[in-house]
Amino acid sequence: MGADREARRLTRTQRSIEAFRKGDACVEVRDAEGRPRAGVAVSVEQESHDFVFGCVVPDLDTFSDAERRRYRTRLDELFNRVVPAEPPPSAEPGVVRVEVAGRVHLGALRVRLDDLAAPGMPLHVHVWGAAVGLTGADERAAGRRVAELYTLCFAHRAVAAVFWNGFADGDRGARGGLLRRDLAPKYAHKVLQKVIGFDWHSRAAGRTDADGRFRFRGFYGSYRVVTDIGGPAPNVETLVVQGGAHPNQSAAL
Repeated sequence: MGADREARRLTRTQRSIEAFRKGDACVEVRDAEGRPRAGVAVSVEQESHDFVFGCVVPDLDTFSDAERRRYRTRLDELFNRVVPAEPPPSAEPGVVRVEVAGRVHLGALRVRLDDLAAPGMPLHVHVWGAAVGLTGADERAAGRRVAELYTLCFAHRAVAAVFWNGFADGDRGARGGLLRRDLAPKYAHKVLQKVIGFDWHSRAAGRTDADGRFRFRGFYGSYRVVTDIGGPAPNVETLVVQGGAHPNQSAAL
């Protein structure tokens, strides 16, 4: 029975992600006279997320050049927004800031997010390693909890951003970093890298139909679109897939 409940929960979560984080898009290919081009090879690859995967970082000028490069490389593997730790970041206007600093039951967190979302304002969730057990010895269990917590937030309609606080052990006195003090990644970093960079990453390929259209469904964000229309080089464009008032996006190439 426990396995069945878990399967149903995951199914609901995936349905929420599909409904709230993805949209339909269309690439239209036409010739110089505006006529549709059928059978053109098209590939799309997501380059950025609309959802904010953020990190609060210390003053990197205090690092050596080598440490700064390694730190930034690790940041780029996970995050699309970085904010300085000093002065302490405050909630953005029109946003509700949610602190998740201590160990928390994910069911209780879901209820809390539901309650805070009631006024209709977007939520920015700030997470510390202690919330998922990264201050303990079982790094694999902590890695699983990191993925579960991020999945809960990503699937929640009102959450617009998740910020990690204390990226490396020692940052702002933190012990629950995703990196060790020597900036080597912990298991949780690798798990989160897979979730964000693979599970929540869209790509598609195919050919345009008789109307010169190639349709796909992907996570909200920016896409690199490559079309091969037989010229000396493929055509490369950018398409932004947006939520809200833009249920069907298209790009004419």
